[in-house]
Amino acid sequence: MLIDLNKYKKFKFLLFGGLYFAEGIYQAMILIVGPIYLIGKNVPIPIVTLLAALIYLPWGLKFVWGGIIEFYHRYGRKKFAVFGTIFGAFGFLSISFIDQNFSLLWFAIFLFIGYTGIGFLDSAVDAWAIDTTKREERGKINGSMNIGKWAGQFLGALFIISIGVGFGYSFSFFITGLIILLLVIIPLMVKYEDRKIDKLKIWSLIKQEFGKKITRLTTLYFFIFVLYPALYFTILVIYLKTVLNFEDTFIGFLYAFWLVAVVPGSIVGGMLADKYGRKLPLYIFLIFIMIFSVTPILITDFYVIILNFTILMFFVNGAIAATWALIMDVINPKISAAEHEVICSIVNPLISNAS
Repeated sequence: MLIDLNKYKKFKFLLFGGLYFAEGIYQAMILIVGPIYLIGKNVPIPIVTLLAALIYLPWGLKFVWGGIIEFYHRYGRKKFAVFGTIFGAFGFLSISFIDQNFSLLWFAIFLFIGYTGIGFLDSAVDAWAIDTTKREERGKINGSMNIGKWAGQFLGALFIISIGVGFGYSFSFFITGLIILLLVIIPLMVKYEDRKIDKLKIWSLIKQEFGKKITRLTTLYFFIFVLYPALYFTILVIYLKTVLNFEDTFIGFLYAFWLVAVVPGSIVGGMLADKYGRKLPLYIFLIFIMIFSVTPILITDFYVIILNFTILMFFVNGAIAATWALIMDVINPKISAAEHEVICSIVNPLISNAS
């Protein structure tokens, strides 16, 4: 028996958070695990950097994946979410088989294919969330998606590296691929009704939507907001590495520890955004973000610095949940996949360049 999201509304948190967990694992692979793995294979650092940028390309092309999903909207969102998850698993499983006879070319190809699948997954999940949620629950839904993504990235990095060091990366990648493949069970459990829309003039509708002042202003705010964490957390890693002289493994564990702030921050931010609207919680969160972004300059005690960054993580993720809810609110549900991913594609290059 398939689960009806209209009847079992809380299952949405598992559905969207679980699928975002798969996305987080790929973020961990590209931003954290991949460079460590490739350097261990004696790949020159300039090549590692170039490869990471090239493999990140599918994330900057989300408007393409969203456009394809919208063009074939009669197939719904669920099928594309399942398709993306399977291809994401395929990427990891394929890499596990070439580990013993390593080929940089095949590594790049399989990882690119897998990440393209994750691009489709993310685009489909975003549209599915917009289609099936109401305004008063989108904050909490985005909170669960944010938790899933960061949990996948931080815990996924620790898992892959730990298994890789202990049993070999071939086994580590294979197990990770199976985990992603198992996540496909979640969308398959959900009852899905086909969209009751005939033909869509996608790009004319997008042009119409971006002709609205509210859409342009929201996109501009989103662009500025995402620039902050993309740059700040890159600087944070450099600060932890060069100023505090932390080991790479400790930095990884520290980011995993910060889930104690990411989880409650995402939940509180989503709940407040649903209860009091988007603007008031965002004003409050942004004020505290500015305060705790500056205070590390005045602090010398190690434990106080870590506490400061933990509090900062809380408010940043609260603002992220409220901001994504704000984005969903301005999107035309008829073209939720295409419009959402056009907005994301404007912003995603910032994230990849900063990372």
